[in-house]
Amino acid sequence: MVFPNPYREDSGKALRDWDLWGAFFFIVCLGLILSWFASVKKSEVFAVALALLVAGAVILTLNVLLLLLLLYVRYNVVLKVIVVCVTLAWSSWAAYPFMSSAVNPKRKALALYPVFLMYVSVDFLIISID
Repeated sequence: MVFPNPYREDSGKALRDWDLWGAFFFIVCLGLILSWFASVKKSEVFAVALALLVAGAVILTLNVLLLLLLLYVRYNVVLKVIVVCVTLAWSSWAAYPFMSSAVNPKRKALALYPVFLMYVSVDFLIISID
């Protein structure tokens, strides 16, 4: 992580060592491609695509940090189960729009089952590692 430190010898070293340029160029290129093929309001399409992808990347980073915090900090079992159940519900709810838009409406549950099963298995590992 990069923290502001005015006493750092080389303030740009942390940014140069941080390997996020690939993700940045992917987000910008995807925004440009989507805006080129948009029929109206190309600048708004680019702005929305860029904002959504950046927000998704930030949320994903925070989820990973919270998962690491959950793995390394020893909670009591009841609190851990509550946190895991809340994150399971939130993850399943967040995956629903993406998965349901890609399949036939009659097969939404069938498409969500593997994702839910993966989340349950990860949650089981989180609870059992202690």
